[in-house]
Amino acid sequence: MTIPILVEPSPAGFRAITGGPLDLSAEAASAAEALTALESQIDSRLAHGAILVQHPVPAPQSPIPMIPLAENPLFDKWMEAIDKYREQKELEDRAAYE
Repeated sequence: MTIPILVEPSPAGFRAITGGPLDLSAEAASAAEALTALESQIDSRLAHGAILVQHPVPAPQSPIPMIPLAENPLFDKWMEAIDKYREQKELEDRAAYE
């Protein structure tokens, strides 16, 4: 499991911040020191019984009805247009080399 940590300049030097559900922060003279201090806070929370669990949630149903591309009524016309364009470009390329 990974926890995103934002490290940014602050008046004290640098601040390291986690988002929810931990909502922790630490400040120090250097970015590395701020990060180390924040990691210590996370380790302490976990050592005192906190448990981080990743809970998967299924993606919501799309409000836009999706149909497979091959079942789209415009698919055949689209493929024909691609073939026609490709043929046209090949003729143009051949004419350029002649």
